[in-house]
Amino acid sequence: MKPGGLVPHGVMQRKPPHGDPCNGCGACCMVTRCPLGQHVFGLGEIGPCPALTQVREHEYACGLVLDPARFAPGRALTKGVGALRRASLQLIGSGDGCDARFNGEWRNVPYADALDAACAAPARVKASRRAKQLWGAKPTD
Repeated sequence: MKPGGLVPHGVMQRKPPHGDPCNGCGACCMVTRCPLGQHVFGLGEIGPCPALTQVREHEYACGLVLDPARFAPGRALTKGVGALRRASLQLIGSGDGCDARFNGEWRNVPYADALDAACAAPARVKASRRAKQLWGAKPTD
C-alpha cells in the first residue's frame, strides 16, 4: 500500500487524470518523495518533498531540476548544473505523464503498460543508471 498524505484544498481538482500530461499541480510531490528526492534529502518516502517549488499560482516544479545548486551545491560544482538538471529530468520521469493516482483514481492501464515498457527499455535503463551516478546514488537506489 502506498503512503497517504494530505494536499492543500483544491489541488486534487487540478490534478490531471492518470496518464495525462503533467500540468505541474504538485500533488505527487506534496504526498511522497520520488527516489531522487529520497536520495538527496534522506528523509524517507513520505512528503512533501523539500525540493517542491511553486513557480506560479497553482503550478509547481522540481527544485532539483530548476536549481540543483540550491540543494546540492558541492555536486553542482563538481558535476555541473546543466548535467544535474538533465539527470533530474530523467530520474523524475519528465515527459512521461501523470503517474500519480489518489483516492481510488482509475488506473490508465494502456498508459501504465507503455510506461513500464519504456522504463524497462535498455536505453532508458542505461540513461537512468548514468543519471543516478551523476547524483551519487547507487544504480539500485
